[in-house]
Amino acid sequence: MKHINELERRLNDYFDWNKARMSCFAKMLLALFVSGTVNLQKIAVAFDSEAHIASRYKRLQRFFSLFKIDMNILARFIFSIFFSKEDKLYLTIDRTNWYWGKKKINILTLGICYEGIAIPIFWKLLDKGGNATSKEHIEVIERFIKVFGKEQVVGILADREFGSKELFTWLNKRKMPFYIRIKTPIIIMHSRAYCLILWLYAYR
Repeated sequence: MKHINELERRLNDYFDWNKARMSCFAKMLLALFVSGTVNLQKIAVAFDSEAHIASRYKRLQRFFSLFKIDMNILARFIFSIFFSKEDKLYLTIDRTNWYWGKKKINILTLGICYEGIAIPIFWKLLDKGGNATSKEHIEVIERFIKVFGKEQVVGILADREFGSKELFTWLNKRKMPFYIRIKTPIIIMHSRAYCLILWLYAYR
């Protein structure tokens, strides 16, 4: 109970929710840490409640089906856990995809480097298979800039999937440094010093 109360107090600084919704969210987060999965059926088992597991599971389902979370507020909350306004940040752009049954799950993610890993801060579900477009790459970076600004960003990191002329041009115009692999060993001519493209041979 002590941990739940502490977590609720921290969450109340960011989310303007009623007490019942906040309590459910806090208990769900702690249950997620215990279960180590986002599977709601397994989270329901670790969920702190005297109700039957089936009732806990329905409560979790209602939380997501009847309520929409403001993702900008969620991003600010995640940021506050790991970073401060004085930190210099490297952003990462990546994409992950897998199948859930026959349905293809494809997610474009923008994260912040933290002690050897990337903390997801914004993401976009792609209603298609394959790579995201340059427009979608720019969109997810713009979401970060809109909420946090670009003053703290010292570099954007990405793999060769994101090495497009459109993205490079957009980043250069905004004077945002980037470190992005390119697909083939080509010569890059650029007069400005605020960007660096890693010149690497493509390999499998």
